[in-house]
Amino acid sequence: MRPSFFLLPTVLVVALAVACQPAADPAPNGEAAAAGPSDAAAVVAPAAEGSSSDAFRATGNEPGWLAEVAAGGGSALRVEVDYGQTQYEVAAPTHGPDGWAGAAADGTPIKLSVQRVPCQDDMSGKTFDAKVMLTVGTRQLHGCGSFSAAQ
Repeated sequence: MRPSFFLLPTVLVVALAVACQPAADPAPNGEAAAAGPSDAAAVVAPAAEGSSSDAFRATGNEPGWLAEVAAGGGSALRVEVDYGQTQYEVAAPTHGPDGWAGAAADGTPIKLSVQRVPCQDDMSGKTFDAKVMLTVGTRQLHGCGSFSAAQ
């Protein structure tokens, strides 16, 4: 058999294994936030169910991505795309009824749109609080996310 025949499936398995690993907890006090991805569009997160005092975390598959908003009114929006190879941070995103938006330090527009409806991860089958769409520049990525109350 040819070695190249096994190379592509091996690379795909490794990429999936890396994408499915839980992200490191960025919260300084050790609080963990729920995670999960899927497909979906997004808009309208009712204020009573996802206020700016809540932390929010969203992820998606193919390519793997992550977006986190820390709890608190002046919280930052942190984004990783392409399995964590490219990272952005929006220091003071605006928070509206449909999510968060702003520009990264390099000027890249970032928007995390949230639709407060159940979302199921297309790889694990896990259910999450919301469907999300992450827009990075002109690129749109779909996934799932969860709110966790600030403590």
